[in-house]
Amino acid sequence: MNQLPPMPLPESLWGEQWCFASVSAGDILEEFGSRSIPFKKIPDSFLPIKLGLAVTVSIPGVIIYGGKQSLRLARWLNENNPVSLNYIAGDPDGLILRSGSTNRWIVATFTDTDVTAAAKVYQQRKKVSEGLHFLIVQPDNSGMTFSGFWLLKDI
Repeated sequence: MNQLPPMPLPESLWGEQWCFASVSAGDILEEFGSRSIPFKKIPDSFLPIKLGLAVTVSIPGVIIYGGKQSLRLARWLNENNPVSLNYIAGDPDGLILRSGSTNRWIVATFTDTDVTAAAKVYQQRKKVSEGLHFLIVQPDNSGMTFSGFWLLKDI
């Protein structure tokens, strides 16, 4: 199947900031399973225990701080069925979201060497976690409110 070139994320959905993060496999359900999050997708088959991952394995992810656009971004992501989020080296480097069966979106581009180093750690952790990773949208970095959480897996 031919992949379409990635399209820019609609400007009206851009968050204010984003960062790489990780949660231990044993904490995924505890942290996000029962929490009231407007848009949440945690497929049973992606649960770390179902994949045979040790509870100590770091599950990598990306957090987007959406500010006032947080709920709109989470709704758009949910409608577009996120599948995976990958670091792509280039000039500039980028984060590419795969959604549905063929759509790809440019979530972020960057040239900062520290961000590139973090992106490489993110990709390495994805290998250790058998492709399991997550995407979070929240209004700010307080950790109190979440607009969306998706447990994703490379196919």
